[in-house]
Amino acid sequence: MRPQSFYFLTAIFMFFYMTFVPVIEAYSAIVDLDMTYSDYSNCRIWIEDSNHNRIAGDEKGDYHACDGSDGEFEEIDFPAQEYYVVAKVELSTRKQKVRGPFTGENCFEISGNVFSFSFDQINCQY
Repeated sequence: MRPQSFYFLTAIFMFFYMTFVPVIEAYSAIVDLDMTYSDYSNCRIWIEDSNHNRIAGDEKGDYHACDGSDGEFEEIDFPAQEYYVVAKVELSTRKQKVRGPFTGENCFEISGNVFSFSFDQINCQY
């Protein structure tokens, strides 16, 4: 194959790809982990779609430290669609907190302790 033919075919392929292949959009939810430090400050945070099916985030039983000791925040990426953000604290008698519906990128903060925790939307500063 001559170099001119190769360049011509490459240009056609690139034009076709950029014109007809859809762009996949994604959102991010950023959660500030600000619970009071203790042995029981474990939580899990996940994203649900409009039918309340889990689409991203922590799996069932996949608790991790939410006092900032593993990092100051958690970023969850997922496909662009209407979504809810859910937080649950391990060993807490309080129900899980559901926030939403949202579209676009949003930021949240989980704070408090195992007996009384809050999960609220905040202004994004990241």
